[in-house]
Amino acid sequence: MLQLSEDIDVSAVYDTILEHEEAIIALDDEIEVLMSTIRKIQHQKQQRLLEIRKCKGRITLARRLPSELLASIFEECVLDGWTRTPLVVSHVCRTWRKAALTPSVWSHIYVNLNARDPLQRTALWLQRSQNTLLTIDLEVGVDLSHLNNVTKMLLKEVQRWKVLNVTSTLLEPVNQILQACNEPSPQLRAMDISIDQEFILANNVDDDRHELVGLRASFADAPRFRSLHISRNVLPGRHILPSSIVDLFLRLPCQHTSTSQSLSAIIRLLEELPQLKSFSMEVPNGHYQRFQLDVEHGQLADLPSLESLTLMGANNIFGFLPHIRVPSLSYLFLRSSLEYIQAEEIALWLVRFLKESSPSLKVLEFRDLALDQHVYGRLFPLLPLLEELHLHDSDILDTDLEGLRGPQGFCPLLKQLDLRWCGRLSGRALVAFVRSRLPADIDSAVLPTVSKSIEEITLINCSFVKEEDIIDLADMTVCRLIHRGQEDFCRAFGCCDNERYRRRLKQRGTFHPSMQHTRFRVIF
Repeated sequence: MLQLSEDIDVSAVYDTILEHEEAIIALDDEIEVLMSTIRKIQHQKQQRLLEIRKCKGRITLARRLPSELLASIFEECVLDGWTRTPLVVSHVCRTWRKAALTPSVWSHIYVNLNARDPLQRTALWLQRSQNTLLTIDLEVGVDLSHLNNVTKMLLKEVQRWKVLNVTSTLLEPVNQILQACNEPSPQLRAMDISIDQEFILANNVDDDRHELVGLRASFADAPRFRSLHISRNVLPGRHILPSSIVDLFLRLPCQHTSTSQSLSAIIRLLEELPQLKSFSMEVPNGHYQRFQLDVEHGQLADLPSLESLTLMGANNIFGFLPHIRVPSLSYLFLRSSLEYIQAEEIALWLVRFLKESSPSLKVLEFRDLALDQHVYGRLFPLLPLLEELHLHDSDILDTDLEGLRGPQGFCPLLKQLDLRWCGRLSGRALVAFVRSRLPADIDSAVLPTVSKSIEEITLINCSFVKEEDIIDLADMTVCRLIHRGQEDFCRAFGCCDNERYRRRLKQRGTFHPSMQHTRFRVIF
């Protein structure tokens, strides 16, 4: 049987344990007091940090900017498409709320008739914009229940309209809006009309059932109305557009595979716009429109004031070039809307156009036209005033530059060269060309300098331009290897794709197997 040891004082041990437990309780109380003090100190610290943040907030650039500058920034946000800007920025701080109350911030009114309560939104924007000029974006969908009331509300402020943009699924609501605009619009500058769903295949010029009825009559009393953009797959007919238009942009999406346009109708349309300075006609990328070569012999459109012409489409869209006379033309942009087109006829039309119209071209751009390399030798002598040449996906050869070389070369005023996807031109030829125009390399005593030096050259994805060529060019001129920011045409369309480029080279028979794994680099 187990015997307990009698030499241990159990009572004394319990007393010791009790003493330690009481000490622990005292220590816990002390810890609690200290923790309470720590929490108090931490709270004080957080308060100090909060005050620091407030102080820093008061001295930040965003808080110290003048209200006028903040308002300008908010206006830029609105112009960039963020129409809810004035509502959102008003919740940031008092300074921003004050700047957001600037009437000009509310001057861009976006009305979506499919959204909830468009009347209340429109009324709020009109009220807060006070007396500023208005830019109105009106989006019309399938719900037309608010169209009449919104139109009437906007028309009460027609005296303040500066820009009117109407996007609609169908034509009828657009005509309803245009026909209601029968009041003077003294401040209206520009209008943009876009219609999505149209399936009209006929090209009867006398059929006005599919026209923008009232476009000319409704804005007869709009002395500043100069710019008109239309996006639909039907060309405007005769006596539809106001004769005061200076800037005309026609976008022709293809809603049906059988859609066809008349070049003769385009000529007649331009004849009614004697003040036209800028004309753009565009078939969007990936779309295809058939253009009828139905221009009668001797049919011409005289456009004495036209300065800028942009054509984007495929093949026959360029067929009306020989039928216009544009002596003041300075900017010509010819672009393909398809991945690859044959351009034999385009070259003939272009040469004939330059010979017969004799425009004073300063800027010329070819994009994805695949012009035969021998065409350039015929074009350069016809461009004595050319200052900028932009070639995208061109088959220009080294020999084509020989006519530009030296002080007596063609295009003597050429100072900027932009080359992209030019798969046959070598860097050595470019270096020799730029060097031939340097004044230091010309003996002025024997041969006086006539040609300008090349001030800038852009090279993007040109296969046979090597690093050493770039270095040599950079010693003589500004050499760019990057896109020109957000406004760069190629960057906007995302066209610089390696696989797409290789496919084009194979189609033309200029692809070499060594290029299969080559990365053509574009720096953004």
